[in-house]
Amino acid sequence: MAPLLGTLLAIVLGCLGLLHFIWAAGISFPFPNEQALARSVVGRRGITRLPSRAAVVLLGVLLMCGACAAMIMGHYAASVTVLKFLLVPVGLFLSALFLLRGLVGVLPAFERAAPEQPYLSLNRRLYSPLCALIGAGFLALTFSLPNWSWHFSRLFG
Repeated sequence: MAPLLGTLLAIVLGCLGLLHFIWAAGISFPFPNEQALARSVVGRRGITRLPSRAAVVLLGVLLMCGACAAMIMGHYAASVTVLKFLLVPVGLFLSALFLLRGLVGVLPAFERAAPEQPYLSLNRRLYSPLCALIGAGFLALTFSLPNWSWHFSRLFG
């Protein structure tokens, strides 16, 4: 089950990272123009363009790193002994990050900070639930690692 979940998470995060690279290149796919793109994916009041290209590329790189982490965690093998001690903390960090984004994204204060449509409705229907699912997926991958509780106790114990 873990290999399938790791692969699915890697595909989703890889596609999202690729989409951010496309946006950083100046292509507004799948939106008609940059303003529609910014209003759909950022949502700040009065936004007309995306944040800096460097910020968009950085987010794309971070999503690709998350995809690599999902693939490594899902296809865990004894040959990954060098990274074994990092898998549990990375998995817990990524699950907390995505679960927090999923939860915070539906709070009224977050919605007041990003009121532009269609971002607000997309966030309610797509972005926040997807983040929560990704976070739950990373949590499941972390718990599927061998000896995860021992690594967890070494972190906090």
